[in-house]
Amino acid sequence: MEILKVNGLDKDFVLLCKKLEDFQYNLIPGLKEKGYTLTDDLDNVTGFIMYIDKKPIGSMGIKRVSDEVCNIVRVFVEEEYRGNGYSKQLFEKIENLIKELNYKKAEIVAWCDAKPALRLYEKMGFNSSEEKVSEWYGGYKYVELYKNY
Repeated sequence: MEILKVNGLDKDFVLLCKKLEDFQYNLIPGLKEKGYTLTDDLDNVTGFIMYIDKKPIGSMGIKRVSDEVCNIVRVFVEEEYRGNGYSKQLFEKIENLIKELNYKKAEIVAWCDAKPALRLYEKMGFNSSEEKVSEWYGGYKYVELYKNY
C-alpha cells in the first residue's frame, strides 16, 4: 500500500473522481441530469491517492476556501476495499496536510443518502449541520460537516 500526494489534475485522481461521481449517480438518481459533476475545478485541489499493488483505490483532497478554512473533497475508496481502514489512513494524510498548511477549520459537504460516509466523517470527529435542501441539484438533502484544528 502506498499513498501519494498529487495535484487534482493527476490522471488517477481524475479517474477516482469519475468513479465517485458514478457511485453518487447510482446513490441519487437524477444528479446526472441536473448537471452534477465531480471532475470540474480540480486544478485547485491538492490530494492524495492510495494505491494497492499499483492500482489506485482511494482518493481525498483539499481545496482552499480562505486562509483559515479548507474543504475536504473527493473522498472515495473503491467498494471492494471499504471496511479495511483505508479511509482513515487517507484522513490522517489529509489532516496532517491541513495542519501543515495552518488551516483552522475543514469542511465537508455530504449527501444525506450517503449514510456510510456520514458515519465515517462523524467517526473522524466532524460535526454536522442540520439537513439542508440543495437548490442546484433537484432538492436532494445534504449536510455540511466541519472540524476545527
